Amino acid sequence: MASETDSAPGRVVLAADAGSYSTASVNLAVAMAASAGSLLQGLFVEDEDLLRLTGLPCAREITLTTGTRRNTSIEQLQRSLRLVAGEFKRALQQEAQALRVPWRFDTVRGRVRDFGLKPTGGAAFTILAHASTHRLQHAQLRAARRILLLARFTERQTRALEMLMALYPREHIELTLATGDGEHPDRDDTLLWLKRYAGRVTLVEVPGGEVLARLTRPGSGYDCALLSHDYAGEDRLLLLKSLNCPIILSA
Repeated sequence: MASETDSAPGRVVLAADAGSYSTASVNLAVAMAASAGSLLQGLFVEDEDLLRLTGLPCAREITLTTGTRRNTSIEQLQRSLRLVAGEFKRALQQEAQALRVPWRFDTVRGRVRDFGLKPTGGAAFTILAHASTHRLQHAQLRAARRILLLARFTERQTRALEMLMALYPREHIELTLATGDGEHPDRDDTLLWLKRYAGRVTLVEVPGGEVLARLTRPGSGYDCALLSHDYAGEDRLLLLKSLNCPIILSA
């Protein structure tokens, strides 16, 4: 099987496992690849922690509805993973072909969050899927779409924001801007960009050290987060665990 680093440069990568796969994340990735005119690579990640735990002699599966316990097996888990991978691949193929986006699909073993800890070789954007994407689907339930920007305001981040603005052409956007320690070095560039969308975008500025605290507050959910690999704010792993939305990463 091809590795996640041997595809064409400039591609959009969507990484998902059995717990994070969702059609909303697929739609987001396909739309971004179509907008960028780039290859879309779907990566189904077989969770190595889950596989390791399933192989332990003491491991048991408990049915939530009945409380019934039963022994687990690697073979049964692998069958389940193949079913989810097949569903992921079919959804990716259907949406990509509908928009005439070139695509490929690979399976790797690891952890989805690890793709947020280091750049994915050659990818322009890497999207970490999340199953809790109700905010992406039910725009009528809130006043604005909410985007969290944890990055320098680089050309690539600007491109990602432009793609998201194109996805939601008739909706108001609340953009939360956060960086690492100190004042945002690209604040003036951000304000200049916002002038292009006067009346459509509201800017909320948050000190970088307060992002994690905000994520734990009720009603703090985001539609998606943009995160650069050079972000120097809070612990990156904690951020990846705390964000309950798709995460768009760029170099």
